[in-house]
Amino acid sequence: MTKQINELLLRYNTLTAQEGYTIDFIYDEEIWVNGDELKLSQVIYNLINNAINYTGADKHITVKQLVSNEQVRIEVIDTGEGISEEYLPYIWERYYKVDKTHKRATVGTGLGLSIVKTILDAHEAHYGVTSNIGEGSTFWFEIKLA
Repeated sequence: MTKQINELLLRYNTLTAQEGYTIDFIYDEEIWVNGDELKLSQVIYNLINNAINYTGADKHITVKQLVSNEQVRIEVIDTGEGISEEYLPYIWERYYKVDKTHKRATVGTGLGLSIVKTILDAHEAHYGVTSNIGEGSTFWFEIKLA
């Protein structure tokens, strides 16, 4: 999985160079998981795109890979406005958008997090989001190591 994340982040080189975004990937070791490599890459891609759309003026995103107890936790962290607790249960629904006023001008279908949910459910992964108003959001999932 570590290799796939590093390869996926190469897709953002133009964005980081031309638009001033910073995407840090923090990990201690290279790991592998049992799962559909393409689908899990799509999960990470969708989470990073979501973070790009909503991160703060600093345009900083962090991707973390944390290993413990025979599983890996992937976190995608933005520095945006955050999501009010009352909206958190709905963000995984198709076409749901919390607040269009804080989103950058991008083309999107409103399906990104719904696709993430579907793929992670199929992998029997645990997932969620923590968010603080004015501080940003952390989207995460946990999956067993290979």
